[in-house]
Amino acid sequence: MEKNRSGRFSGFFHSMRFRIVLIVLAAGCLAGVLFFFSSAVFVRNRAITIRTRTVQESIAMVKDKIARNVYTIAPAQQPDITRELDFAASYYNGRVTVTDANLLVIYDSYSLEYDKYIISSEAITALRGTSSITNDDNKKMCEIVTPIFDVLTEEGQSSSNKVMGIIIMNFSLEDCYELSSGYTALAVSISIITIIILLIIGNLSAKRFTKPLNAVSQVLDNVSEGVIEKKITLGGCTEITRISDSVNDMLDRIEKLEDSRQEFVSNVSHELKTPITSIKVLSDSLIAQPDAPVELYREFMQDINSEIDRESTIINDLLAMSKLDRKTGDMHIALVNINELLELLLKRLTPIASAANVELIYESYREVDAEVDEVKLNLAISNIVENAIKYNKEKGTVKVFLNSDHKFFIIRVSDTGIGMPQSELDNIFDRFYRVDKMRSRKTGGTGLGLAISKSIILLHHGTVRVESVEGEGSSFTVRIPLNYIPEGSDWSNE
Repeated sequence: MEKNRSGRFSGFFHSMRFRIVLIVLAAGCLAGVLFFFSSAVFVRNRAITIRTRTVQESIAMVKDKIARNVYTIAPAQQPDITRELDFAASYYNGRVTVTDANLLVIYDSYSLEYDKYIISSEAITALRGTSSITNDDNKKMCEIVTPIFDVLTEEGQSSSNKVMGIIIMNFSLEDCYELSSGYTALAVSISIITIIILLIIGNLSAKRFTKPLNAVSQVLDNVSEGVIEKKITLGGCTEITRISDSVNDMLDRIEKLEDSRQEFVSNVSHELKTPITSIKVLSDSLIAQPDAPVELYREFMQDINSEIDRESTIINDLLAMSKLDRKTGDMHIALVNINELLELLLKRLTPIASAANVELIYESYREVDAEVDEVKLNLAISNIVENAIKYNKEKGTVKVFLNSDHKFFIIRVSDTGIGMPQSELDNIFDRFYRVDKMRSRKTGGTGLGLAISKSIILLHHGTVRVESVEGEGSSFTVRIPLNYIPEGSDWSNE
């Protein structure tokens, strides 16, 4: 039990479901960290900006009073301005320092720098008329250094264009950083909740996504064990639907192959058993008649010989089919004159056609040379022409037509025979398939001729089509490339 449980956990951690959950969780964590960090920095910077702006406004009002009341010349005589400076330092939890035009300290809220000179780059810059703001993240302090310009006259004109002194304001940013820390803590809490939600959503989504894949896996496992199931229906995204359709197509093909295999085994058994049964009956008859006349004995022996020949023909055809199915590669390709091949073939079949009172007609528009296996192609076309003779009518005709274009040669075999129903055309190339079973047995066919022909044509990368009208005749069209293309090369029957 523990082993099975361990196996399930191990399988989960190697499954697509776990990977999807992990990706969602990692993406959520990364997004959360980036969001919280950027949000905390934004909140802190925003708070510092607002605080700095407020302090600047307060300093602006104070330095205006300083300029108007000549505080930099007589600070001791301006106690109201001193109180405002003390209030500003206390309110903003900082330190205010005021110097005159020579950078001599005339006011210090800490009372530490009176009558001392302040020499710093910021002070010198302010003395030249430019303010500066400096933030110290380590000390969580901000320093504003701003010049005090000469006061304006009542007419709005500057009495002089010089700096009377500077104000240095150092104030704490501790509360701004604490606000940022508080926001960060809140954000972390929210992020943990968000990650948990993402984990749940990711798990549910992964489960929903992998459920149809697990169903497909189960179906394939069953197929590998020999159990062919009915069609499956998988809902979801387009890709899952395509997988479902592909699996169903595969199941249909496997089912058809299995049916074909069973039918083939049944047909082979029947075809091989029939001659043996006949031989058994004939031999038993001879054994039961020890004094049988020589004529009867000879007749029975001829029948037995015929059945043996039939059995041999079936076995040879089965061996040929087996070799063609395996595509053993025994293709002896050579440049062959197709006109001469067909002429010799029809010459050989003429006695059979004459015996059936069927006329053979050959038509060719041009000389055709092609790279083919002469023996195999001869067998394929011979089977088709023989069928056209066997299933023809009395005084019927079989026309063999040859033509070619720049890429293919075409052989068309048309007859005026009994034809076939349209419903049978898809099956005539199946092994042991017969449209008229009784007539087929009388003509001596094994039911493998057309199957062998199609296999040979496919080995040449060709195609074969059939058209037929019941009671009027049939037409087989074979189309094969002029140049043989080895297995694995690019080719197209355009």
